[in-house]
Amino acid sequence: MNTKHLEHPNVLRSKKTSLSGNAESSKLLVVPCATSNSSSFSDKQLLYRLREMEELNTSLEILVEQRTSKLLEIVSTNGKFLSIIAHDLRSPFSSIIGILELLKLSLKEFNKDEIEEYINLVYNSANNTLVLLDNLLVWAVSQNKEKNFKPVKINLYELLREEIENLKTLARQKQIAISHSIKPDLNVTADLQMVKTILRNLINNAIKYTNINGEIAINACEIKQFVEVSVKDNGIGISSENQRKLFKIDTFHSTPGTHDEKGTGLGLLLCKEFVELHGGNIRIESEAGKGSRFAFTLPHYI
Repeated sequence: MNTKHLEHPNVLRSKKTSLSGNAESSKLLVVPCATSNSSSFSDKQLLYRLREMEELNTSLEILVEQRTSKLLEIVSTNGKFLSIIAHDLRSPFSSIIGILELLKLSLKEFNKDEIEEYINLVYNSANNTLVLLDNLLVWAVSQNKEKNFKPVKINLYELLREEIENLKTLARQKQIAISHSIKPDLNVTADLQMVKTILRNLINNAIKYTNINGEIAINACEIKQFVEVSVKDNGIGISSENQRKLFKIDTFHSTPGTHDEKGTGLGLLLCKEFVELHGGNIRIESEAGKGSRFAFTLPHYI
């Protein structure tokens, strides 16, 4: 007779525990695999984050470079303006005072032609100084563009006639004829003070660099949604090398006029800044000894 050996309950309990333990162990053996997969996933995330940080770092470097460049430009500009105020604005007043003092002390010793010559010198110096002072004031106001930019409907014909009248005396001294072919009904949408500054500077420059008995012609034509205005003279012109120096804030390029009129180059910088603020552009066509043509665009009022 076969008999089955019965094990003590404690032994059975021990085996169950052992089996249970083995089951738990088998579960635990899966964990390292899961951890390995999780680790692999984390590495991918880390790599992604590192790439993000690299891109962000590159963007920050570009931003810092742009800000640094802008700050250097501001410092350079402020230095230039201080130089203008200290020298280019002070020097003409010294000349004016000197000539007037000479006339005051020795008026009876000069004949009519000599007196007229000195008066013309004082007038030209005072006029150039006024233009420079106007440009400095306009530039200071223009720094807050959002607040001071106020486009309105402007009749170009009436505005141009007014500016030509203001500069007539200066042109008459060099016997320069100024003509225009602007249509009476031509209107633009622009900031009035800024357009005045553009026209005044371009016409004044044309007078400055045109010889006696020269001519200045001002024209305008409609190009789609813009109006292109041009100021053309038959003066001394500008070389290709000097053309590349114009409209640059770090150079403030200027050459003496045909009667040794002084300038700073600030006027053309203002013209460029104001034209671009209107969404237009300004360009030059010139050849040394054959005159210059400045053309700029403004939005057409429809």
